[in-house]
Amino acid sequence: ILFPLPERSPFNLSAPIIDEKTFTTFRRSPELRDRLRESLRRMLRFYGFILLSLSTKRREAERGTEEGRYEVQPAPNFREASRHWVTRFDHNHLRITRIIRSCRVLGLEEEAEAFYAALVKVAEERKGTISQKTMMFWRRAAERPLYLAPEDEEDEGEGEEWLYRFEEERRKGDGVDS
Repeated sequence: ILFPLPERSPFNLSAPIIDEKTFTTFRRSPELRDRLRESLRRMLRFYGFILLSLSTKRREAERGTEEGRYEVQPAPNFREASRHWVTRFDHNHLRITRIIRSCRVLGLEEEAEAFYAALVKVAEERKGTISQKTMMFWRRAAERPLYLAPEDEEDEGEGEEWLYRFEEERRKGDGVDS
């Protein structure tokens, strides 16, 4: 699986799970984040988007370390690619939730935020094609504290303890990725 989560998948019991060591390693390694960013680019192309680095305006085809601000925009193939997922109910909606959450947990929070912003724009432009429930899951994946999974209704104390600690440290200004 390209985009692992800290939660066990109810659909694929053999899917890898992000543990604290993996979390810390990704957040400390620009090389690992670059590889994850390349996987994100691949999936964005599939959905008809491109990832732009706002610091340099380099297009997604360029490689190398690209830490900084990002924007996700429709690609030239957007119209064709979006026909496969801009629908009321589609299995890709679950994949998109996974991608957003995985990127955030593994240190690509700005890229995940940019992807979510692009999805919101698509939903606003094509009212009624993406369900409110899907939008809720995407919002939760993009905005909630990392210890809360998108499917959790509220903080029931079931999140990973190391993600609770990370969020607490971040609130104090001592985050791992600062």
